[in-house]
Amino acid sequence: ESLVSTSTSARPREDEVQSKIRKVRAFGRNARVVCSALFALGLVVCVILVLVMLFGPFRESSSGNGGVFSIVTGLRTPLPLRVWTFLLMGVVVGVWLAAVYQLYRLFGNLAAGAIYTPENVRRVRYVGLLWLLWAMLGIVIPATLVVVHRLTDASVPLDLDRVAPSFSELLSSFVAAGLVLQVSWIMDVGLFAKEHADALERDAKLTI
Repeated sequence: ESLVSTSTSARPREDEVQSKIRKVRAFGRNARVVCSALFALGLVVCVILVLVMLFGPFRESSSGNGGVFSIVTGLRTPLPLRVWTFLLMGVVVGVWLAAVYQLYRLFGNLAAGAIYTPENVRRVRYVGLLWLLWAMLGIVIPATLVVVHRLTDASVPLDLDRVAPSFSELLSSFVAAGLVLQVSWIMDVGLFAKEHADALERDAKLTI
């Protein structure tokens, strides 16, 4: 009788688990589509950057607003400053594309039903590291632009309020990166505990 009751109670639980897995897989498929669109958008931005750098509508520096785009398209912007600005923008877009790619692979695994795996732990960790790099770039890039702007003695205006993120934005980025890395660590510990428990269960079955 106890075996029958246990089997009866386990079946609704199994159905609930399978229902949640189907929802996770559906979410993974939809999220992967969004990541594909974001990745394509990033590639379009890269193409636009190259076209602007080569054939951009260059204008007088006095008409610029001190932002990155006005530096790249400024008619009086020295070539070293223009190249450095272009390269730094490329680095930002590259980090963003790398993070989106990691999310695309992660959601692809979820769509395939591979939810709690070592690869997913690594993907989440990579996203956290890339997010941390993104936050650090928020400090490094404005500082680099200021140094290059002064070294080239450029007459094009440079507005730090438009180039550098605010303190609250920087803090949010570092906190978010830390939280993602913390999640990856928790997933890693949980996966190790699960694998250890599965190994003990297999040993127990072999002993019996």
